[in-house]
Amino acid sequence: MTDRKRPKRDPGKLRGTDEPFLRLMRIGGPAVLKLLGIGSEEAEAYSFRSVVLKERRIEPDIEGIPVLEGRDGRVFVEFQGYSDKFIRYRLLAGILLSCAHDKYKGRVRGGIVYTDESYREAALPVNPFGEKAGEVLGESFEEIVLTDYTKERLIRTDPRLIVLAPFTVSPGKEKTGVLSEAREWKEDVRRVYPEDSVKDALNVLGLLIMNRFRDITREEVVAVLNFDLMDTVAGQQIFEEGVSKGILREARENVIEALAERFVAIPAGIRSGVCSVEQHDMLKELHRHAIRCSRVEDFEMILSKVLSVSAGQAEGLPTH
Repeated sequence: MTDRKRPKRDPGKLRGTDEPFLRLMRIGGPAVLKLLGIGSEEAEAYSFRSVVLKERRIEPDIEGIPVLEGRDGRVFVEFQGYSDKFIRYRLLAGILLSCAHDKYKGRVRGGIVYTDESYREAALPVNPFGEKAGEVLGESFEEIVLTDYTKERLIRTDPRLIVLAPFTVSPGKEKTGVLSEAREWKEDVRRVYPEDSVKDALNVLGLLIMNRFRDITREEVVAVLNFDLMDTVAGQQIFEEGVSKGILREARENVIEALAERFVAIPAGIRSGVCSVEQHDMLKELHRHAIRCSRVEDFEMILSKVLSVSAGQAEGLPTH
């Protein structure tokens, strides 16, 4: 994994996928390579290694990328569990930086594993190089979306991929049904993984269950898998993100309810705009305007300005 200084992240944007996916690469990296289309024999020859990058002058800082190395070159893998329109740029930048740092001239392949189709759709083409990153690396680049898979298809690819089964289930599925399936996943993990890797594999599974199904509590996961995920950094992050998301959801509802009380009919664009705001302080400000503004058109103008500022902050642009 490329080891670079990470920028501080907004607690409201913690995704909780970094640690479980990194653990998966360590205990089942070849299985992930098979998922990306690399042949079974070749994939099994790869092993996880750590590449330490000391270059600090290149901006922006790039987050770590798991890398596996074998006789057929290096494979860089990025797991994408949220919307990031520059994800292809970041992966390519990480590959180029790593190779330059090590003066590596061998074969390079890259892949992105999206946990949802919407995250792939949000990714920008890598212009001016081509339609996507694959046009830079040619046939050595692959993108997949986990929600395109069934549990059976994952297992056919490699039984170790059972830990990714939560992404084959709709996040809107009834909780009791998810927990019932989680018990089956747990038994599959125990059958598939060697004894010394079972705990890590169950840890990955549990963290991804919490990441995928926000209404499932830590206590429920502990009851199903028989260990406490809060002992891990990722488990704590997912828990904090769930709390944060609940606060944001309530704040958005307050804005929309205030508008409905004032103006009855609310344009769909306003509803979707309010629901896209990720900053709690901005939602509080919108709530005040929803109570005070005399016309819904006035609120719409204010919302437009808020969304512009929010977009600037997300991209690291000046907001004044």
